[in-house]
Amino acid sequence: MRLKYIPILISLALFCSNAQGNNPTASKKEIKNYETAVILMNEGKFKEALPMLNKLTLENNKFVEAYWTLAELHMRMGNQEKRIATLKKITKENAPRYQNSVMRLAAAYHENCDYDNAIKTYQLIPESKSSFYTRAQKGIWECNNALDFIKNPVPFEAKNMGKNINTEFDDYWPSITADEGWFSTTVKVGKREGESEFGKNVHEDIFISKKSEGTWLPIKNAGQAMNTINNEGAQSLSLDGRYLFFVACDRRTGCGGCDIYYSIRQGDEWSNAINPGKPLNTQHWETCPSFSPTGDELYFASNRPGGKGKSDIWKCKVTIEENGMLKFSEPINLGGDINTAEDEFSPFIHADNHTLFFSSKGWKGMGGYDIFVSYKEEGSANGWEEPRNIGHPINTCKDEIGFVVNANGDKAFYSSDGQEANKRGRDIYELKLKDGNYKPKKKMKYAKGKILDAETHKPMQAKIDIFSIKGNEPTFRAVSDKSNGEFVACVPEDEDFGVHVSKKGYLFHSDYFANRDTLNFEKKGVTLEKIEVGKKIILKNIFFDFDKTTLKKESYQELNRLIAFLKENPTVHIELSGHTDSKGTHDYNITLSENRALVAYNYLIKKGIPAKRLTHKGYGPDQPIASNSTDKGRAMNRRTEITITAK
Repeated sequence: MRLKYIPILISLALFCSNAQGNNPTASKKEIKNYETAVILMNEGKFKEALPMLNKLTLENNKFVEAYWTLAELHMRMGNQEKRIATLKKITKENAPRYQNSVMRLAAAYHENCDYDNAIKTYQLIPESKSSFYTRAQKGIWECNNALDFIKNPVPFEAKNMGKNINTEFDDYWPSITADEGWFSTTVKVGKREGESEFGKNVHEDIFISKKSEGTWLPIKNAGQAMNTINNEGAQSLSLDGRYLFFVACDRRTGCGGCDIYYSIRQGDEWSNAINPGKPLNTQHWETCPSFSPTGDELYFASNRPGGKGKSDIWKCKVTIEENGMLKFSEPINLGGDINTAEDEFSPFIHADNHTLFFSSKGWKGMGGYDIFVSYKEEGSANGWEEPRNIGHPINTCKDEIGFVVNANGDKAFYSSDGQEANKRGRDIYELKLKDGNYKPKKKMKYAKGKILDAETHKPMQAKIDIFSIKGNEPTFRAVSDKSNGEFVACVPEDEDFGVHVSKKGYLFHSDYFANRDTLNFEKKGVTLEKIEVGKKIILKNIFFDFDKTTLKKESYQELNRLIAFLKENPTVHIELSGHTDSKGTHDYNITLSENRALVAYNYLIKKGIPAKRLTHKGYGPDQPIASNSTDKGRAMNRRTEITITAK
């Protein structure tokens, strides 16, 4: 999780190696003192290392490794001016390892958004086939990109989320639920602005806040269910707040490196952390999980073999089991549409399931990690449009990561240490999203519901499956809370969709919402009845052409779910019944309803359900469930039902 700082520690080890084996200008005593300073830095003892490195550079102006490390130390202590001044002293053509020092100075300018000086310094590297020249040209390209982005800023209006979300320490990796009722962050406990993050008491923990009467309650440590004395973070909440995914490194339960874990919420309590193991996790580095709204995919970043670059975005299929546990399939790489030869990181799949935000060093950016957005190609299961940089001032010369957008698509949340001098370091900010090149593709709406046993009225854990009628694809999947039966559903605003609620041993619940309808699950809750002879279900997502027996393709999802129900309950027998309103003659309506029931009957047989388990009948207008004097009532009476005839 301390991603930005791992390369620095590695580089210090390399300095030490260079000093020992390749630096004849340093004495054995100087090398020994240098090694001690490096160890102190790695331990976070910056104040002890500083005078040692100052003394080494003053006494030996050819000991370039000591200068590099001193510059790194100034950066770590938040003094960029001294970092640059230190590097300028050794950026002279007659100095040892001149081009290496030039690149470090150019990077220092670049990382402080001084693009003009960065370009001038990069240009000091002469044209050649060396890696220095290749990197310098990339740096010049990034700086020119940055200047272009600055000339064309995007609309920007951000505000600090305040003391109930932000702590006295560094706060980052924001995450929010669809109803904006739960908020989570990673907090670097013990790390204050300008201080070392490698102190003995500094570690990352997951924090959670809940909204009450429109106000965020003070954010609190998530506790021992997730956090330890080591580092936990890069967390994300599922859209309904039922799951919290996070990353932990070097645990005994891990596969090696950093692994993805998850915890399940019941009421306000979180389960102990669960490591799903392989194939999701490997001995490599898995991080930044983001759960799709359909509940069947997990996006994440990894440096596992088989990718396009150093760190890539991957995804895997997920199955939500009856008890809420998750199963993960073999991950697949998102490919060249998203990944480059450089680093891609920090994916966030929006509630619309068509908009992906992520951070990258490989696409056209300003330097470091920039935030990009890509949209699913229409009609494609895996294809993505070319990523777009979301622009300046959201993106800068620094690393931008952990960018998430609410379900409605009008607000984003991100972490920054450059918005204001707050003496706390990184804080979480809320950004209003205006029309621009980074808004989600679809606007979403949500509703809360509750699932109850029809007989006892006790809350139940059941599966909720919402699907697009027109697109014939899943929109949202979840399980209800075991302790209170509650769930949160999220769907696109301008689409028709069906709802399927199921639990083993019970009849499923079918519902339909047109795009003009308000998403609303009755306050009394969705009730499920146990499988009993005589019980009925209205199949609200069976559609026929007007006044015909032609089954619309939009009906297949409902019928396929009925097939799954019958296969799960192999002793159940049903009657398929057709019903009409009272318009037209009675004989005509009886025939129409009988033929419609027959069409559904034949579909089930074709898909492998034995005919002996099925009967069909048309009742015409004889069993109305609403008045035939209104359009709404007549629409309710035109329906397909099933009745349990044996169990």
